Amino acid sequence: MAAVDHNSLRKLVEGQLLRLEGNAFQDCMDRLGLELYPGDYQPVRAAGPKGDTKNDGYCPRSRVFFAAHATRGERIDKTKAKIRGDLEGCLQEHRDVRVWRFLTNDTLPGEVDQFIDNELRPLYPCVTIEVWGLKTLADEICKLKREQVDRIIDVISTTTKPKPPEKARVVQLSHMKTGRDIWPILSISDAWMPAAEPDGCTEEEEDLIDAAVQTFTDCLEISEDIEVSRSSMREAQRGITGLLDELKAEGLAVYAGTVDNHPIGGGASPLLVSMAIFKIVRVASEKLPPSGG
Repeated sequence: MAAVDHNSLRKLVEGQLLRLEGNAFQDCMDRLGLELYPGDYQPVRAAGPKGDTKNDGYCPRSRVFFAAHATRGERIDKTKAKIRGDLEGCLQEHRDVRVWRFLTNDTLPGEVDQFIDNELRPLYPCVTIEVWGLKTLADEICKLKREQVDRIIDVISTTTKPKPPEKARVVQLSHMKTGRDIWPILSISDAWMPAAEPDGCTEEEEDLIDAAVQTFTDCLEISEDIEVSRSSMREAQRGITGLLDELKAEGLAVYAGTVDNHPIGGGASPLLVSMAIFKIVRVASEKLPPSGG
């Protein structure tokens, strides 16, 4: 790898972090934790009905707990709800939490930072609540030795000949009417793109959409564990069917599909994954399924 100066390295790291979605971002943050806390940090992944117990990774000795979430393009109210839910869930599930650190590949709006400082920190004065956004993550990574940076994130020299732009891919999405319809997508996908939803939703519609998408992504992460038990899988599918019926009652429908061999992580050899796409639309009339891409 060609040598680069600190500023160039920092820009490369930021660029790579921005490209990460879903599980790929969590994996990258696990690698960072292993470098920052050698011999202490333990990655955590969702498994079984309790999920990841609101803990994406932690240090048992240092009592530092991490929540990793790629927030790029997310609504402010959804980000605030995610932060509050993850923090309070972690404090309920785990003892002696000294530091709770929210990791994101975005620069959070001032309204979110104000919410954390004015509402959450006064509620939990015994816990150090930190947010590491894009700039902070890049700074912390670049403080490490170059071989450590290489282990955390693929930062290659950009002096090589640029690749021609890829042709846009159009993905045919299918109408999801039941949990059994959408389960194959959740089962084979490794990550997901931010869900598309209609404009002009009421608060009740937004809450219902958020609950549905969160259920989809939770099941995507733990589908392999659920599928060990046919009864657990059927229960999960029935729960999804119930959410789809609630959306239908509000005149909303879910379309979904997958993109195969979607590159994440950038670099010369990006990781190719199956990426799930969720699109919520208003049902006006029977038309051909929409396309996403």
